[in-house]
Amino acid sequence: MALSAAFLCCAASASAKKKQPKSQPETPPVETVEAVVEEEIVYFPSTYADARLDGEWNIDNVNGQKVTGEERPQITFDLAQGRMYGNNGCNTINSSIITDKGNKLQFSKVISTLKYCANAPFEYIINNTIDQVRSYRISRFGHESYLDLFNDRGHLVMVLRKHNMDFLNGAWRVTAINGEANSNEGIQFVFDLPEKKIHGNAGCNIVNGEISIDPDVANSVQFSNMATTRMMCPDIATETAVLVALEETEKAFAKSDDTVTFVNHAGKPVLQLVRIDPRSFTDGE
Repeated sequence: MALSAAFLCCAASASAKKKQPKSQPETPPVETVEAVVEEEIVYFPSTYADARLDGEWNIDNVNGQKVTGEERPQITFDLAQGRMYGNNGCNTINSSIITDKGNKLQFSKVISTLKYCANAPFEYIINNTIDQVRSYRISRFGHESYLDLFNDRGHLVMVLRKHNMDFLNGAWRVTAINGEANSNEGIQFVFDLPEKKIHGNAGCNIVNGEISIDPDVANSVQFSNMATTRMMCPDIATETAVLVALEETEKAFAKSDDTVTFVNHAGKPVLQLVRIDPRSFTDGE
């Protein structure tokens, strides 16, 4: 702040130094966490199906019970086909969907496979609750969207969660590694969230791997089963740093539509990427 008198300037500086808090460790970037009910509805062509419903949703809880486990039950809405399909933790389920204005939603002609699973604690309650659904509400909390499902008396019976990490889809170039600028423009990756695949070039060698998202963690993204070619490279240290950074990645934050930061479990940035035209993507092959 500019002050007219030097005395006041010095006094202000001294006061500021006295009040200055001790330095704190670097905190990870955070997204807005205020829940926002999404009011604007765009209806799917030729139907009254809310376009926001489309896609895959993880079942977060049913009748107040938190849904857990490695094989997480999920529901996918295919509005173009007017269908729902998914998994109740054991068996595949699918049905027709009936929608109407006023947030009306109902599952019709629900069918399920009949496989026996010894450890599927939510299978019965999910099947039973799906039959009760009559309406919905969608809200947003940070990157995640939540789909609340209600019965005919307006009671909340099921909550579904969509990770909304699809902003990663596409081709990207790595611009920084562990906070240091990267000048190798050949370090590029393509992320395919629907297929949960990563493909690209770590600076010399071709990389392929798998993408996973923890349904209980906001902004979650991890890379695993990474496989590379084995060419000798002049700057193997940079390539190694990129591969280690990918394996350490726990979350992704969109700085903008064209800039993404990957952070590790401690919230420290490990990679920064900028979106590129997929036509300019090259993996060196």
